[in-house]
Amino acid sequence: MKRKVNIALQFDLAIGDVNLNEIVYQLKEMQNPLMIKILGSILTSYDELISERLSDTKTYPSKARRGLGRHQKKGHDHRFCRGRKSRKRGFRSKPRKLSTVFGQVCFNIRVIECIKCGSRYSPLLRALGIEKYAHKEKNFEHEVIEAVIDTNYRRLIDGRSIDISLGGIHNIVVGSDIDNTFTEMVSTDELSSIMADGTGIKQVKGKKGELRSVIGITKSGRVKPLGCFANTEWEQIENTVRDRIQKGESSQLTFVYDGEPGLDHFLVDIAETQRCTWHGSRGLYHALWEDGLKKKDSQPETDRLKQLIGIELPEEDIELIKLKDLEELINRYEDSKDELLQLIETFHEKGYKKGASYLESLSNRVFTNVEIWLRTGVIAPKVTSLLERTFRELGRRLKRIAWGWTDKAVTNLSKMIMLRQYSRDQWEAYWKEKLGIKNFFKIEINDVEILPCPTF
Repeated sequence: MKRKVNIALQFDLAIGDVNLNEIVYQLKEMQNPLMIKILGSILTSYDELISERLSDTKTYPSKARRGLGRHQKKGHDHRFCRGRKSRKRGFRSKPRKLSTVFGQVCFNIRVIECIKCGSRYSPLLRALGIEKYAHKEKNFEHEVIEAVIDTNYRRLIDGRSIDISLGGIHNIVVGSDIDNTFTEMVSTDELSSIMADGTGIKQVKGKKGELRSVIGITKSGRVKPLGCFANTEWEQIENTVRDRIQKGESSQLTFVYDGEPGLDHFLVDIAETQRCTWHGSRGLYHALWEDGLKKKDSQPETDRLKQLIGIELPEEDIELIKLKDLEELINRYEDSKDELLQLIETFHEKGYKKGASYLESLSNRVFTNVEIWLRTGVIAPKVTSLLERTFRELGRRLKRIAWGWTDKAVTNLSKMIMLRQYSRDQWEAYWKEKLGIKNFFKIEINDVEILPCPTF
């Protein structure tokens, strides 16, 4: 049913002195108060429409009253009355207050009495989906979570003037159902690789924790979040991620990681393991440092390793590469593998046990991307740069606002950050579903005209 809202505004401007910036500034300042007035008027009108239909059954047949007036039978807490005919009984003694994204709206609610059972109730609350003791609508929750993702709690309150306490914000984040969503299956045909890593976080009483994340990289190079986990063993994470992955018809997945313990055989039945080439030389430096070498002594060895594993693959299709160039690349790949084995033997001879052990582990997994390219022509990632960038996004927010949080709170917020940052369509669809946005309400501006003020 269509209704029209008439808005009367007045303005006073200094002719020849006012500028555009001031006009826009003042309009922006009155945006929220104006929305509150409009919202209150719409709610009052809707309340009147519902009450009129339930009290005047001769004018409005049962079809026009569908979905309205459901209430509990008087004297029965768990039974609903079948009566839909009522009489108006005025308004509640106190107006209802609700926190919205525009501010707090205050409106009177009509009370009606069921003719069949005698129960008195307010049909507007059920029609709007407002719970009995609710003091805020879910757009408010959406606004709070969006703000929490961008900043910390105190700045959220001070900077955005959101009418909510620190504890209230925390309860919204912890109570979110985000942990039970976004568990849809992901086909390996969509992905080119999977990456996993962890980062440290500070929790209750300064206790050190670890946040671990797994992401997929689509064939178009976009990040596909697969899960965030606080203080969870890699074995459990692997089982959770495996349950979400569905094997496609032709999949050549690589699992790229930086050498973190516990990930050597992660998803080995789904993807081929690839050690990050950037972390390769960095990890060797630390291994040789444990063997007692200073940086000036280990630098030649790390530079040599960079050269061995830094094989750049052509961007064009493998079928278009000249045979001579292809043979040169294959020869370099084979020579690099041989030289890497010789370097391991040299480290054993010199007594670099940590360095030799590190290279032995690295050599089995550092050329996977080259081998896949030679076999299929598909260029697979060889560095974890996308995952590192993802963790920078998480760390930039979490490490400033997650001090003293529980595992559940850290997990929820990290998932929110990941999804909003890298799966914007899914994030918006999630909130539309949560808010019940189904195009049952439409509003538009018909016309704006300037009329002379009688006081001028």
